[in-house]
Amino acid sequence: MVMPRLRERETEQQPLPVVRVCWDELFDFLRKLFKPKASKAWTAFGNLDASTVTEYTKVFEAIVPDSFEGRLNEISLYSSRADTTQWALVIVEEAQFSDKRIYQSLTLTYGGMSITTLQKIVVLAKTDGTATDIAATLTGELVYLGK
Repeated sequence: MVMPRLRERETEQQPLPVVRVCWDELFDFLRKLFKPKASKAWTAFGNLDASTVTEYTKVFEAIVPDSFEGRLNEISLYSSRADTTQWALVIVEEAQFSDKRIYQSLTLTYGGMSITTLQKIVVLAKTDGTATDIAATLTGELVYLGK
């Protein structure tokens, strides 16, 4: 291998094509890709005052809105006369339990269980005919899917 002399010029090379990169668009894309999804609180509450119904009655129904994913944290159940109240819980068309009695109040923890768009959670209750105050709540969050 022979080293070229300083006086000798190198042969001209073909110029490299210029690639245009719009950094703003690239950074916006990456920011949206890695940005955490926006979320908001999801709560539902229902009660039946002095209920005497002997057939299951809806205490509340919570539906995940379109373009959102629900994250279920807790469902709480309360009855002023626990010995006369029976409960049923349906999550995404699957009965979790029915004809169950609880002591005064109960909180069921779900730890952020995912519920897909337009699915629902229904809490139902019935009594033996005795006037009973019944209440149920749901807490969680709705995460925007960005559609």
